[in-house]
Amino acid sequence: MYFFISLMLLCPMVFAQHTEQPTKESVTDLRHQTSLFRVVDLKSKQTFTLERSQSSDHFLKLIKGDEEQSIKLDSRLAKKIDMDFASRFIRCQYELPTVEGACEVTLRLNMKGEDQEICLKDDKKGQEMAAFIEDLKKRF
Repeated sequence: MYFFISLMLLCPMVFAQHTEQPTKESVTDLRHQTSLFRVVDLKSKQTFTLERSQSSDHFLKLIKGDEEQSIKLDSRLAKKIDMDFASRFIRCQYELPTVEGACEVTLRLNMKGEDQEICLKDDKKGQEMAAFIEDLKKRF
């Protein structure tokens, strides 16, 4: 009998030693990043950004100087624009040739943490992105 009483008194102490407060998780990984892509046109001084909020709403933003315009997109259109940008970004980075020599940067691209600069001499890359930028401008 004394054995059971002492066991019952020791059990809460044993279980109390194994309970800890959970450690906080990092929220800085790229899956929680709100900016899906960014295009900075240095000639016209315009920045286009596709962002996703924590509630999975999508916004296309245009920043020109001090002005900022934002339009809400449905998820299907946002996915279509994001996929179009991703295919162009990858094509510019890996498939199209880069012109050697001095580089005057005209476009800065960012896709989920990966950066790319397009030079004035890179005609093919510039043409690839020009059609995409014109499509974004039409939405505003």
